[in-house]
Amino acid sequence: MEPKEKRAHKGAQRNQSRSSTLSAATGTRDTAPATPALDSIFAVRAADLTPPTTANQRVTESPTSCSLVSGVWQAACAFVESFDGEEDVEEEEEGNSGIVRESFLPRYLRGFGWRDDAPRGSRTAWYTEVDNPLPRPPDKEYQPHVLKTIHENPHLFHVSTPINIDRFANLLTIHPNQRFVASVVRSLRVGLWPWADTNPTGDFPETWDNAWANIPSEKEHNFISDQCNEEVQKGHHSPPFGPDLLPGMYSTPNIAVPKPHTDGDLRLVANQSAGQFCQNIMVNKAETRGARLDSLLVFIPLLLFFAQMHPGKRLLLWKSDVTGAFRNIPIHPLWQIKQVVTANIRWLRYVDWRACFGNCGSPRAWASFMGLVVWIAICIFQMTFLCCYVDDCFSVGLVGDMAWYEPYQQYFPAGQTHLLSLWDWLGIPHKLKKQVWGEMLVIIGFLVDPNELTATLPTESKIDLINHVRDFVSSPRRSRTLHEFEQLAGWVNWSLNVYPLFKPALCNVYAKMSGKHRSHAQIRLNKPLTRELLWFVDHVQASSGMLFFANLDWNPYTEANLTIYCDASLTGMGFWIPELNLGFSCPVEGDSLRDRIFFWEALCVLAALEWYEKSNLAFFASPLSPARLTIFTDNSNTVNIFNTLRARPEYNDILLASVDIRVRSNIDIRVLHVSHDDNVVADALSRDYFDVLHVLTPDIKMESFKPPRLTLGAEQK
Repeated sequence: MEPKEKRAHKGAQRNQSRSSTLSAATGTRDTAPATPALDSIFAVRAADLTPPTTANQRVTESPTSCSLVSGVWQAACAFVESFDGEEDVEEEEEGNSGIVRESFLPRYLRGFGWRDDAPRGSRTAWYTEVDNPLPRPPDKEYQPHVLKTIHENPHLFHVSTPINIDRFANLLTIHPNQRFVASVVRSLRVGLWPWADTNPTGDFPETWDNAWANIPSEKEHNFISDQCNEEVQKGHHSPPFGPDLLPGMYSTPNIAVPKPHTDGDLRLVANQSAGQFCQNIMVNKAETRGARLDSLLVFIPLLLFFAQMHPGKRLLLWKSDVTGAFRNIPIHPLWQIKQVVTANIRWLRYVDWRACFGNCGSPRAWASFMGLVVWIAICIFQMTFLCCYVDDCFSVGLVGDMAWYEPYQQYFPAGQTHLLSLWDWLGIPHKLKKQVWGEMLVIIGFLVDPNELTATLPTESKIDLINHVRDFVSSPRRSRTLHEFEQLAGWVNWSLNVYPLFKPALCNVYAKMSGKHRSHAQIRLNKPLTRELLWFVDHVQASSGMLFFANLDWNPYTEANLTIYCDASLTGMGFWIPELNLGFSCPVEGDSLRDRIFFWEALCVLAALEWYEKSNLAFFASPLSPARLTIFTDNSNTVNIFNTLRARPEYNDILLASVDIRVRSNIDIRVLHVSHDDNVVADALSRDYFDVLHVLTPDIKMESFKPPRLTLGAEQK
């Protein structure tokens, strides 16, 4: 390892280079990149760039393409890029001094630090550079009976979108993934194909009427009738027809369900997962699976960096919502025929012309389009800190940095005004009431304070989460469907944005879901799964729901309050505290599970953590300023489970117990790998090599300890 002075010198040189790059791109280090006047830029680009001449014209890659990982993006974000392999480096400049820090965060906290290994900036935009093109309908989908229905009923099938496709395509001529761009442009022109095979098993019927939903109340009856009429007026549905389906058509059950957080408001839901031949069985989940959303783990590093760029200045957040989201994406007529809406009101039928919220392909399709919009905003108009989560775009700015937005006749944060102007140019719809900003703002369901650098789960959302998990485990039939398991896992995963330590609660949930694909397959609720989910509920209920993300990242080599070395053998465990020259040892007894050295290595780390809690050395700790403990072990599997908070079910109790201690006593730990040659004292303690110990560290004080008591293995069924 290099001397610290040499590393600091190298880091300072690199920081100076990165600062110069950022200054060249933005004109200054201490202010956000200036966004040019959008109207003038749009006028120039509209004149300079030639739109495609035909709907199916292939867009060739520009020789001067721009990328989120090169060109404009590197210049705008050079100061945010990670410092791989370096320790803390101090940066001193005239009129400005601060710490530029490498991230030492464990993987389960990835994204909460100043820097880490993840790509910087919007992942929604980044995926557009690496994703495969959107598909066309396969040749087998052009069935004679389907084509006959479409050709004989042209009033029932239509492709349209509010998006100005030519302008959209013109702004993407320097995008590095031109095959992907061309596929999205083509989908907007002729309709999206949602990664589907309409006869995946060979026995799907030619026509299928699955409109079984009943309407139990007059309120729901009127709502569905009004909603269908409104969709026709918007150009989302065909004119009504019926009562019979035409050849090739599939009908979807449509129901009215209450909107969350409202006083009885309803929304129309197309259930494309219902029935033996439902549409979502046709969709290739391998192609549509995978989040392309900008969560808090993406936004927080950008927020932290922006705050570092503007020390002492008040920050604000802003958020803009796209009206309709998925409903702006047209669907190919060969799929429109598969999503016929039946209102169950005089058996009126409607062909749905747009992507709907019940289809598995819609989120991926929307992310493909919106990812390109965000890419344009970042790479063309330098909105470096912009993120996107489904229909919400959000970012950070300075209090007082406002710009007039003419259509709404009011001031908005400058970045928000620029984004709305871009949306107007592209034809993306929005409404005034959904364009919000403030010094505190709800982002993706969490109340984020950019000045205190905290994220909080609102009380109502916390209660809803607790009730949902309790209802899940209290099922009288002691089983749930795979779809219900997926919903639960998604909700709990969302809450991990502010409860990252509670990740082990999902261990048996994922183990139960593993290898299962049928959404309605029943999965048994066993004792370990129930116990872990109730453990999660207890911790969430006791928690404030607030995450202080400003102080999560610290250097375990130089900023720990205490350092402990751990090791284990098949005969014993031992750990050593160098600062106190204090060693602990404990004999072990083997059995089928405990014969695995990995178990004893992981248990030894838990024992060291338990000792630290009981020693009262962390008396000063608080949620805002936790005690910092670094633990070294020469077992890489042990490092991995504490680094990810993921383990196989038979080892998960070790992680659960460690989280209990950390939450109870406000202790933050880093478990790091050390070579066996640098861990000889702990190794000697684990083997009771007392003669070796007195040679290695003559004045060592030794004590014995009892291993933590865990219930392992017996209930893992």
